Amino acid sequence: MDVTFKQKIDQLVTEVSNITSLTTKVEVLNYMMQQADFILWQLEDEQRIDEDSRDY
Repeated sequence: MDVTFKQKIDQLVTEVSNITSLTTKVEVLNYMMQQADFILWQLEDEQRIDEDSRDY
């Protein structure tokens, strides 16, 4: 993984960890998980399309 991406992710995790409101922290983490799931879904779709194009 690119070091720059790791640093950005680590900074974000630190920022979220510093949220004092438990409700807000849960909401932020749930939103982050939704976004990560969406990115993963897109990646899997791209991989499937790429594999399908190689079959022809």
